[in-house]
Amino acid sequence: MPSGACAIRREGVRAAVWSVKFKDATGRQVWERLGPEPAWNRQRAERELGTRLQAVERDRWAKPTRMTFEVFATRWQTDYLPTRNLKASTLSDYRNTLRHAIAYFTDTPLEPITPEHLDGYVSAKTIEGLSPKTIANHLATLHEVWKVAKRWKYVHTNPLEEVDRPRLNNPETVILGEDETAALLEAFRELAFEATPEEAVWWDLTRRMVAVALGTALRRGELLALKWEDVELLHRRLQVRHSLWRGKETTPKSKAARRTLEFGLKTAAVLQEQWQVSRFNGDTDPVFAHPLLGRSVDPAKLTRSYLRPAMLRAGITKAGAWHVLRHTSLTAEAACGNPNSYVQARAGHASFSVTERYVHAAQVSFPGAVERAEARLFGES
Repeated sequence: MPSGACAIRREGVRAAVWSVKFKDATGRQVWERLGPEPAWNRQRAERELGTRLQAVERDRWAKPTRMTFEVFATRWQTDYLPTRNLKASTLSDYRNTLRHAIAYFTDTPLEPITPEHLDGYVSAKTIEGLSPKTIANHLATLHEVWKVAKRWKYVHTNPLEEVDRPRLNNPETVILGEDETAALLEAFRELAFEATPEEAVWWDLTRRMVAVALGTALRRGELLALKWEDVELLHRRLQVRHSLWRGKETTPKSKAARRTLEFGLKTAAVLQEQWQVSRFNGDTDPVFAHPLLGRSVDPAKLTRSYLRPAMLRAGITKAGAWHVLRHTSLTAEAACGNPNSYVQARAGHASFSVTERYVHAAQVSFPGAVERAEARLFGES
């Protein structure tokens, strides 16, 4: 036992009293009264002293707690994140979040930051106009930052464990109706007919991409990274093995996102059309390659110059652009009476909680789905 640390028994007026004496992590002597006999005895007092000394030893080798948030957040990005084998998109999300947090906390030391300070951060970001979901993502990232800080002994507690996440809004899923889908595809044909031959190629390319997006529910990045070796036209199925993010090819984020999909006859016909008109149909060529260069196309150009104008021509003002096509496809899958597990697998969702929104939208947007599902199960009566 360290010199000077001991359990002490002293006679009191009514009963003997036990205390402990020891030095804390700063070297200051501490004398702490435990309690009178018979509740306290030597064995219990020495056991309590041992607990105090363990805490002292833990604090003694703990690193200084005056490191600022900005310095530690920078270290977290340079010394911790590279070991996690994360996707480039995830790393980008983390860095964007930390830019907000560093600007708010700047040179504030880590340890004094409390749940109260973090509630202030939530309020500040709400006033700035960030959505509840974005703020919840910020808090999730900060929770990881403080978890590492605690493990590295820069802080004693993780204040994020006591911070309430903002209540998330559940907006209605935006989808296209059957008439709108037909109008959109017809708008592409009209615009291609009116355009020069050079521009008509782009209108037709975008139309085929839109049709395949509706037929498969692929994400935009998955659609742009799709290669001919991933498509089996004869068996009408394709594999999702790649995704495009900021012009760079990567793998899907999760195991669930790496999937095999079947597609119908109409989607097969569109893919066959693309195969016939494309100059680039080698195994490793993108299915929807740049008509002249053979590389992946720029999604921003497709959206800005072709998809949105076609939607306006069709009288569609709904937000979402490419993502509304995925929403429409998955909602239609749910409306046809397909099992929830099938819709989830087709979407490439790791959790059904994400897929559930499409099931709800199907019930609202396709009131005849129940009857069609029964007819499929039991036959027409």
